[in-house]
Amino acid sequence: MGSNRFFKFIGGFLAFGFTFLQGVDWIFTKYSIDNKYFNYILIILLIAFLLSIIILFISSRGVIKNISSAKTKKTRFIKIGNVVLTSLLLLLFVYFFRKSSSKDLLLDDLLPKISKAYDNGDTYYVFKNSIDLLKTYPENEILKSFLKKTSWTVKVDSDLKETDVYVQILRDSSWTSIGKTPIDSISVPDLWRGENSFRIKLINGNIEFIGADNQSGLFEISLLEKLPENFVLKSAEKNIFMFFPGVYFGDDNSWPAFGVSKYEVSNSEYKKFIDEGGYENKEYWDFPIKIEGKNYTYKNTIKRFTDKFGRFGPGNWRYGNYPKGEDNFPVTNVSWFEARAFAKYKDLKLPNVFQWLHSAGLSGFNGFIPELKSSNYNSNKLNEVNYSNEKKLLPNIAGNVREWVINPNEDKYGILGGAYMDNSYTFNSFYSLSPFDRSDGNGFRLVKQFTEDISQDTLKINFVKRNFDLEEDVSDEVFEYYKSQFDYKPYPLEVKLTNKEHNNSGYIIEKFEMETPYKSEEKLLGYIAYSEKFKGNLKPIIHFPNAGAIFSNNDSWFINSSIDEHIHLLDEGYSLIMPVYYSTRSREHKINSWWPNESDEYKETIIKIGKDYRRVIDYIESREDFDFSKLSYTGYSWGSVSSNYLLAIDDRVKSASIFVGGLMLQRSKKEIEPHIYLRRVKIPILHIVGTLDGIFEYEDSFIPWNKLIGTPEKDKKIIVIEGGGHGLDNDIVIENQLKFLKKYN
Repeated sequence: MGSNRFFKFIGGFLAFGFTFLQGVDWIFTKYSIDNKYFNYILIILLIAFLLSIIILFISSRGVIKNISSAKTKKTRFIKIGNVVLTSLLLLLFVYFFRKSSSKDLLLDDLLPKISKAYDNGDTYYVFKNSIDLLKTYPENEILKSFLKKTSWTVKVDSDLKETDVYVQILRDSSWTSIGKTPIDSISVPDLWRGENSFRIKLINGNIEFIGADNQSGLFEISLLEKLPENFVLKSAEKNIFMFFPGVYFGDDNSWPAFGVSKYEVSNSEYKKFIDEGGYENKEYWDFPIKIEGKNYTYKNTIKRFTDKFGRFGPGNWRYGNYPKGEDNFPVTNVSWFEARAFAKYKDLKLPNVFQWLHSAGLSGFNGFIPELKSSNYNSNKLNEVNYSNEKKLLPNIAGNVREWVINPNEDKYGILGGAYMDNSYTFNSFYSLSPFDRSDGNGFRLVKQFTEDISQDTLKINFVKRNFDLEEDVSDEVFEYYKSQFDYKPYPLEVKLTNKEHNNSGYIIEKFEMETPYKSEEKLLGYIAYSEKFKGNLKPIIHFPNAGAIFSNNDSWFINSSIDEHIHLLDEGYSLIMPVYYSTRSREHKINSWWPNESDEYKETIIKIGKDYRRVIDYIESREDFDFSKLSYTGYSWGSVSSNYLLAIDDRVKSASIFVGGLMLQRSKKEIEPHIYLRRVKIPILHIVGTLDGIFEYEDSFIPWNKLIGTPEKDKKIIVIEGGGHGLDNDIVIENQLKFLKKYN
C-alpha cells in the first residue's frame, strides 16, 4: 500500500472509470437500453480492476522487498492517498450500480401505475408522469405511446419577435419556460370532461400577457397598448366551428383580435353619460330606424327612455339617479338603443355574437360549459360588476345581467348570458328581445375593435325556435307509410368477416362486410367488439356514433375510442356492434353536418342510415353467439338524437341507453321529422342529460323530448345533471347504464 505505482494506477483507473461510465450512462439513457446491460459493464469493469491489481501486485513483489522498513513521511502520504483513491473507486462502482438500479426501479414502479391510470381515465397523471420520465428515457417507446395517447401539441407565436413563452399545465402552480416564439409544438394534456389543459404566458419587455385557458396560436400582444383600462385582449381566431342550440353559424368562422371589457357597465359610468348630455346628442342614437314596418325618429322615440319620474335614464332610476350605494353595480333596465348610444359615446361597440361567445368560453366545438356554481343565477339581487368567484370567465359574464349584443334576429336583438333571476341554463341559450325592451336584468359590456370590418356586427342571426306541443302528429296509417321508407326487398345475407383481431387488452375486434340494402358501389361494413373472457350468449348492443363520424375518414381511431368508452359493457359480457353508417367514417361522405335541413339530400341520407341500421340488425339476429332477445341500443350526442327515429323503425331493439340528446330544432322534411317517430318509441329507455348542454339545449330540446316519447313513465329512467354540460362524468354513465341494462336485459 505504500507503493507509488499503486497510487498512480488507482488514480488513472478512477479517472478512466468515471469518464467511461458517464459516457456509457448517457448512451443508455438516450437510447433507453435496458439497465441490466449497464450492470454487466460494471461487473466486467470491476473484474478488470481486480485482475489489474493482482497483476500489479505480482509484478511489484521485487520492488516491495527492497523498500526500506523505515516509515518515511513520503511513504505515509502515499499510503493515505492509496486508501483514499481506492475508497473513491469503490464508491464510484457503488454509485453507478445504485444509479442504474434506481432507474430500473423507477421505471418498474411507475410504468404499471401509468398503465393503470390510463385504464382508469386519469389522463393528467399519465401525461405528467410520461413527460417527466421521457426526460430520462427519451427513446422509450412505451412512454412515447402513453404521451401520444394523452396529449396534443399546440403552436404558439407572437406579433412581437422573440417573445418568451411559458406554459402552465393544469393543476400546476408554476410556469415552465418553453423558449422564444415561434414554437411549433408544445405538448399539453388532452383532457376531457370539461377540464382545461393549459395556459400560455408571453413576455416581451414590459409586456406580459396570459392567454385564456386552452388558447394557443398567434397572440397579437402589441395590441395590449391600444386597450382601454380594464379591457382584456382576445386573440384572432380562424375556421372555428360555432353554434348555439338552435343557431348554426357554420364550420369556418373567423374574426380579428379584439378587446372586451372585463366588467359590465356600471351605474356610475352610465351616470357620466347622462350628465354629459348623452340622451340629448342624437349622434349617439340609431335613428331613424324601421322596425316591424314602422319608422322611428330620434325626436319621437327618445321620450321612451326615461326613469320612473320622467328623467332620461334607466327604467329603475329616480330623478336621473341610481339607487344610493349602487355606484359599482351594473346598470340595468336599459334598452338595446341605450346600450348602443353609450357604446358610441365611449367610442366603443357592443359585442357581436362571435365576440360574446368567444369571451364567454363558448366558441368552438366545446361541449363543456364552464363551472357556473358561483355565478349569479337564481338569485334575488345583483352583484357588483367586479364580483365573481368564477375564475375561468370574465366576471359576471354568466348571470348578473343579460348582455346586449349588436346582432339582429329579425326585428329583435340578441341578449345573452342570463340575468340574476334566471336559471343557469340560460347561459348558453340564445335569447333576443325587442330593442325597446327595458326589463329588469337587461345590461351590457363593451368591446374594442381594431379593424373597421363590421360584417359580423350586421350578421342576422337565424334562430330556430319550435314549440313541439303545437306540432301536429300524423295518423298511424300515415306513419306506417313514413316508416316504409326504411324498408328494403329481401336479399341473401352474405356477410364476410374480413378481420378478427385480438388487441393487447384481451378484447376481440371483428370486421364485417355485406351488401348495402340500397343500390351502392360501397359495402356496408362495421365492427364487433367483445371480451375474449366470454364465449357465446353475448348480449348485443348496437351503437350509433357521435357527430365526429361525419368529419372523420378513419375507422381505426373511432373504433378504438368507442371501445375504450364502452369497456364497462364488454367486461360484463356485452358485445358492441359498430356499423359504419352511410356518409360516415371511411365511407363516402354525402353530408358535412348533422344539423337537419329540408333538402332531399338530407332526407335520402337519413333513410339510407336507417336501412343500414336495420340490415345490421338482420346480421345480429343471424349470429348464434348473440342473445338476440336482449338486443339494446346506445348512442351519445348525434347517436342520441338519431335514436328518435331509429328506435321507431325496428321493434327488434328491446331497450336503449342514450346520453345528452333531445329534439333538434331545425326542420327536416315532414316524412322524416324525428318528433313524429319519437311518439312511437315505446321501449324502456335511459337518458342522462345536463341542464347546461351547449348543443341540445335543456329547455327547448330535452323537455319536449321527455314529453313526446311514447315510453311509459315506469320504463323511463331520466337523470338530469344540474349544471352538467354536453360532456358527462364517466362514472355516472357507467353506474347508471349497467343498472339499467341489468334491469331490462
